[in-house]
Amino acid sequence: MIGIGAYLKHKDTPYKWFSNGSMELTLRLLAILRLMFPYVLLPSTTALGTIDPQGRELGLQAGANVVMPNTTPPKYKDNYSIYERKGKLDDNIADAKKLGAELEKMGYTPLWNQRGDSRVK
Repeated sequence: MIGIGAYLKHKDTPYKWFSNGSMELTLRLLAILRLMFPYVLLPSTTALGTIDPQGRELGLQAGANVVMPNTTPPKYKDNYSIYERKGKLDDNIADAKKLGAELEKMGYTPLWNQRGDSRVK
């Protein structure tokens, strides 16, 4: 797996003065990595979903083949804030089914609770 997502700053870190990464650059890098590593697991991250409501879907269109949901239980969300607005993504079970339906509209078949290893040896 190659994990890549747009950098999103957080106000409580020494890097708070950095600029946020861009959707365009992240999508371009996902596409390049897909061409370089055709069998790797390449996630479309919650950072993309924070930048744009359709960000994770755009990541899949660019070459990602894994969707990263935000499944932190609500009572722990205040303790897990790796970037600002992450807590606003609320992927509960109903939202996961909604995301699955959106993926099916795009022509994908979501595999729930299964490993995503490449079938190529």
